[in-house]
Order: sequence, then structure tokens, then C-alpha cells
Amino acid sequence: MELIQLGNNTWYIPGRVNVGYYEESGRGYLIDSGLDDDYGRKLLRTIEGRNVPLAAIINTHSNADHIGGNSFIQKRTGCEVWTTRFEALITESPKVEPMFLWGAYPFSDIRNKFMEAKPSKAVVISNEGTIMNTGLTAVPLPGHFLDMIGVLTPDNVFFIADALFDPAVIKKYFFMVMLDIASAYNTFDLIENSGAQWFVPCHAEAAKNIKLLVDENRNAVRNLSEETLAACEVPRSREEILVALATKHGIEMDASHFLLNQSSVASHLTWLSENGFIEHFMEGSRLLWRKVN
Repeated sequence: MELIQLGNNTWYIPGRVNVGYYEESGRGYLIDSGLDDDYGRKLLRTIEGRNVPLAAIINTHSNADHIGGNSFIQKRTGCEVWTTRFEALITESPKVEPMFLWGAYPFSDIRNKFMEAKPSKAVVISNEGTIMNTGLTAVPLPGHFLDMIGVLTPDNVFFIADALFDPAVIKKYFFMVMLDIASAYNTFDLIENSGAQWFVPCHAEAAKNIKLLVDENRNAVRNLSEETLAACEVPRSREEILVALATKHGIEMDASHFLLNQSSVASHLTWLSENGFIEHFMEGSRLLWRKVN
């Protein structure tokens, strides 16, 4: 891991999850913490040469690969963890995430570090405006998860969390994890028009020009909606739609990915339904979806 400087007081640490780092008034701030204790340990080693005490970790949202290093870092440094109210629920009680995706108490196979991080104590911040008593600004980035934020530094570096994904990631997994398609489109527009000097997605390279990546993500979301709509030519359940699309694109899934992808399909069903393209109906004991002629 290495610190790459993007502004006078702003750096990022490239990795499986890109992590932000910012300094102000002799105190350091991490933006997200990676997947697990090992990732957290490496982050601390990376920033220790700065000889600046770590004041807080700012979590953009509570997916396990963004909060997994919290526990180790918090215990080692005594730093605070700042996040929004809905995301704090999962940050402090990570079992809620697999429970949320499964819809009941989670079975053991989905209680892994990719779905359930170690708990950490959180301080709730607003999802918009100045973050605590710093020069950092929280920017709402709805769509991907419950109450995800981006973090804008005074150096005009915009950490945009999971609002955008690398095209290679989209191609590999196909089902982009989105809870709210309409909000995701609004977030794409916000990022494209933000005027930031640098953009740092968590799962794509940092860039000065973000338009191409926004276009690729917008097209990928639109494509999945269109394919979901086509799958509803024949009445199908949510699970049957997922299986049809996964089979078509050769996507293999374990239980965790199945639940994430099922959630993504559900978000597109909601968007298509709210916009009058499909409708649901009950057939026997099955909830099915069909295209509206």
C-alpha cells in the first residue's frame, strides 16, 4: 500500500478498496477502512510515517468491505468512527446486513467477512454538509446502499464511495448492487456536474475526468433494466428472473452473491414497476412479474 497525494492535504491509498486519507490541524482522517483486520493493519502502517494522530474514520456506507478495518483501527488508535444514521446501525451491529438481504435471521454461510464485518462504535453525522468540526463535506450519494455519502475535501478531491464501478468489475459481476435505481441516476448526474478536481471511486481508478466512467455506469444500469424487462415477457418470480439473467451471462454465484444479486434485480423490478413497464400479480402462492403491453 502507498499514499498517493491528490491535493495539499489529501491522499488516497489504492487497493481492493480505495481508501481516502486527509489531514487537518495536525489530525488525520481515513475515509473507509477496507475489508478486515489485515486491511486495517496495512492502512495504519501506510499512514504511520506521517506521524499524525488518527482522529476518525469516516465511513461512506456500511458494506463490509468499507467498514471491515474499523474494529482493528479503533482498538489500536482509539479513533472515532463517523457515519450516517442508517449506516451506523449496520456499523455497530453488522449482523443486520446479511439479515437485511436474507429477510430473516441469517444462516451461517452468509455470515462471512464479505457480508458481516466486526462491529465498531459509531458517531452519527449528517449525510449532507460539514462533517463535525472539519473542512470536510458530506455529499449524499443515494442509490447503492441505505444512506451512502461521498466526502469532499477542501482540496476539491471527491471520494465517491460505490457510486461508480470500474467497467471490468461491471463485466465480471454484471449485477451492479443498487437498492434504488431512480436515486442512482440522480447520483450519476450529481457526480458528473460536481466540478471536483479529482474523483476517487472505491472500486475504480482515481480520475480527473469522470464523464466516461459515469456514462459507462449509467449505460450498465440501463442495460440491466432493459434485460430485466425482457425477462418479464414471460411471467416470472424475482428468483426466476435472476436465474434467467445469470444463466444468459454465465454468472456463477455463491449464497452471498445470490442474495446481493437478487436484491439488485428487485431494485430494477421496483423501478420498472413505478414507471409503468411491468406489473406484479399473484398466481397461487407465487409473486410474479410481467411486462405491461
